[in-house]
Formats: sequence, structure tokens, C-alpha cells
Amino acid sequence: MSQQLRRATLIACSATAVLGLAACGPDNANPSATAPAPTSSASAASSTAPAPGPTASTAGLPDGNKLNALLLPATAMPPKFKLDPNGSQSTGDGVIPPASPSAVPAGKACDMLNGTGWVNSAGIIAASFAKNNYADEAQNMFAQELDAYRGNDAQTVMANLKKTLTACHTFTVTQDGQNYSATVTLQSLPGVGDEALQAVITSPEWTGGSTLVAARVGKVVVATYDNEQSKTGTAGAALTKTLVKNAASAH
Repeated sequence: MSQQLRRATLIACSATAVLGLAACGPDNANPSATAPAPTSSASAASSTAPAPGPTASTAGLPDGNKLNALLLPATAMPPKFKLDPNGSQSTGDGVIPPASPSAVPAGKACDMLNGTGWVNSAGIIAASFAKNNYADEAQNMFAQELDAYRGNDAQTVMANLKKTLTACHTFTVTQDGQNYSATVTLQSLPGVGDEALQAVITSPEWTGGSTLVAARVGKVVVATYDNEQSKTGTAGAALTKTLVKNAASAH
């Protein structure tokens, strides 16, 4: 894939942050900064699940500070990967109020898969989260995110992600006026957390690919995005398995 198209995937999370989707959060170099409450524009997200309701409990859920401490450190990353300070965000010791999910157009949901905030395509607002991104000069990158959900929302997130990835088996990526045909290859990952899935996104026009992994550990969803210039991000699955082990300690 051209560097221009690859760079577009790196900033995709910022675009979804404008929509008020909490898992992206604000651009802030402080990883323990508190994210704002989602705005009414968050209703653009996709889900058929009922809203958790204003009395949904956050008892027992890890806050953003705890989740941030569970993210993989720089020493776990591939050589030459450096932390992007603008991609380090969390809810700190606060929580995000529950919001009612509603449907996102199919095309927009597919577009969201091509970026670090792809977990937002599930359309469910987390109660707390922490995330960061690592990248090298060649624009290879690994993004990691931990989201803690109320009630049964974590199960709904996984179900919604599977539906979206299945529906987006083939979709079109548009960049600089050019269309690229992308293919999503979806598979389950047995033995990773309580449930897990992996999606590899490739295209005949690209020189590399992206690997997306989501895994649920109780009420926490681990979501990673591995974008590589010369291959399909196979390192992402191994890093995610380590992150899942960290998430297990949050319960």
C-alpha cells in the first residue's frame, strides 16, 4: 500500500474521536487524562443491543489508570517502535456515562476497520478505557486498547464486531480520490481469553496488510491493530495474547 494510504490508517482514530466515540478519546499526551462524556453524535455507532441504562453499575470494573498500567510496555514492542504520545489516552479515575447505541451505516462501519479505533464499530460505549500506539519510521505500527464495559456489554461488543467483520468481507477504501478493494479474512482464536477473533485486511493494491484482534476477558475487551508495510501484521496476534494475560489480572 502507498505511504499515503498507510498514513490514513494511523489517524483514523482521531476522526472517530470527533464523533464523540469514547474509546478513541481526546488527543492528549497524558495517558491518564480523563475523556469527556460522549456527545449525542455517539448515536452514529452500530448496535442492536439495549442501552445499559443510567443506573448500570460500574462496581468492580477497572478504571482507566488500572487499564493503562496493563498495556504492553515499549520493551515488548518490535525493534525501532516508539510510543506516539498523541495516541496515549485513558479515562483516568473517572467513568464515562452510559449512552444508547444505534446503527451506523454499513459503509461507515467498514471504514472504521481501517484504523486504530476499529473497536468503535461495535457501537457500545465503554465505562473506562486506556490505549496507546507504537510506530516506527516506516509507518509500521501496533495500537493496543483495553475497554471495560458495564453489564453484558462486553459480550455484545464481541458479537457486534463479528457481525461487522463478516459483513465487511469485501469493502472499498477511498484515499486521495482512488478506490482500493480490501478483503477481510476472519477467524476465531480458541483459547485466547473468554472469546477472541482475528481479522486480516489485505488488498491486491497494497504491499502489506493489517491484523485486527479482539478478545474478551470478563467485562474487559482487548482490541489491537497491527499495520505493517510488507506483511499482514502477524506479530499483532502474539502481542495481543500477552495483553490478554495482563487483562486477566484486572478481575
